[in-house]
Amino acid sequence: MADRTGPWQRQGVIPVSRQSPDCLTDPIYESLLRKWREQGRTLPGRPDPEWQGLVDRDPWPRY
Repeated sequence: MADRTGPWQRQGVIPVSRQSPDCLTDPIYESLLRKWREQGRTLPGRPDPEWQGLVDRDPWPRY
């Protein structure tokens, strides 16, 4: 059970105990991201320009 003696604290999505201390990515993922960037693909964790263009448009045409 949780310790209830202290004040209430919000727990993040990933507990601090499970986060990597150095937060380094694996080389295989770095090379994959590099290839995707060169191909102009959408990268995880980055905005998608194509999607942003679609949602920024007006849903009804203006005359």
